[in-house]
Amino acid sequence: MNTSRRRLRLISFVIVALLLFAQSSLALAQTYTGTVNADKVLMRPQPSTKSSDYINKLNKGTKVALLGIADDFYKIRYDGKTGYMMKKFITVSSSTLDNLKDDLTPVSTSKYAKVTTIKGLGDPPDNLRYGAHGEDVEKLQRALQIKKVYSGVIDGGFGNQTRDALKAYQMKNKLPVTGEADFTTINKIFGRVAQTTVANDPAMDGIKSISQIEVPNTTEKGDSGKYVKALQQALKIKGYFKVPIDSSYGDNTVEAVKAYQKQVGLQADGVAGNGTIRKLFGKNAANYTIKTERLDWFNGGANIIPKGAIFTIKDVSTGRTFTVKRWSGVNHIDAEPLNAKDSDTMKDIFGGGWSWARRAVLVKYNDHVYAGSINGMPHGTDTVDGNNFDGHFCLHFYKSRTHDTNRVDAAHQNAVERAMNASW
Repeated sequence: MNTSRRRLRLISFVIVALLLFAQSSLALAQTYTGTVNADKVLMRPQPSTKSSDYINKLNKGTKVALLGIADDFYKIRYDGKTGYMMKKFITVSSSTLDNLKDDLTPVSTSKYAKVTTIKGLGDPPDNLRYGAHGEDVEKLQRALQIKKVYSGVIDGGFGNQTRDALKAYQMKNKLPVTGEADFTTINKIFGRVAQTTVANDPAMDGIKSISQIEVPNTTEKGDSGKYVKALQQALKIKGYFKVPIDSSYGDNTVEAVKAYQKQVGLQADGVAGNGTIRKLFGKNAANYTIKTERLDWFNGGANIIPKGAIFTIKDVSTGRTFTVKRWSGVNHIDAEPLNAKDSDTMKDIFGGGWSWARRAVLVKYNDHVYAGSINGMPHGTDTVDGNNFDGHFCLHFYKSRTHDTNRVDAAHQNAVERAMNASW
């Protein structure tokens, strides 16, 4: 019996000790208190006034436990619930105030607060300076925490503490100590940048004016290389291409070209065509070529050059050009020289006489160039008066067919392929 009583006493002692420890822990958690200094003050679920949601309305004189700090808010507990209240609505005694900064844990609700690597933060922020606000500042603050130079809360506000942390990082890494998240600093922290200028983009190669750039060929989405680089350089000088130059015609380039086209009154299609290149580089920009395109006749190609359209043909072998008009055509285009001079040029191209021989040609229409093939024999219907061409001629494109046999003509297709390797 004595042994049983001892065990019961021991168990009772342990239970009482645990209860006392729990009460003391709760008391410690509520060491700091404040007093609400106005009526109907909202206790909010988040440290923000953007939402009308609230947990409770507290009146003047209400005591609350202070658990943490979140920028302009205290994290508080009242009536068993945890929330946030703006600091200005809570009065804290002078004896407590001195200890708050050291003992209260800063609170961050940023989605970046738990990211542990720079790479995990995603795209780098834009250039930032004192007074900035927003998600980019949150990224910067968390990055500076990871770099162990920032001990403040991630609140999205670029204030004194963020500026001081930047200066410390810049000094540590022997960068210009500006206190700003500039190109050099962001590049050092994140390994890349989101925005560049004419002055700091390495791909500008010291270029400061468009006149220093070699006029590029026409390009479009999906292209890459030196012509796209030249386009991006010119757009950066004009202020339309803000991201780093990468020589790749992606969505950023498309949007920059569209913005420029809209500003100068061109069709905003995002394609750096003939008109856009001339507008961007000057009306005398002539040392460029237009990209040769494959026009798939039975896959939308038949509608590219409409009936009645006037366009130019360039013979690949001789480089000579002449103007023609589309009369009709279903399986391919039936066209006629626009005037007698054009007929003479076409006849010269075929060696001074009309011929059924196939010739590789380039077809220029609406700032686009397409690979084609023609024969040089007038036949059938004639609709253009005075052009000294008795009939029309056939103009073939990729996978187009003859009228009589309704078959793809190998000789025409071979000529089309040769034209694909030529430029205007």
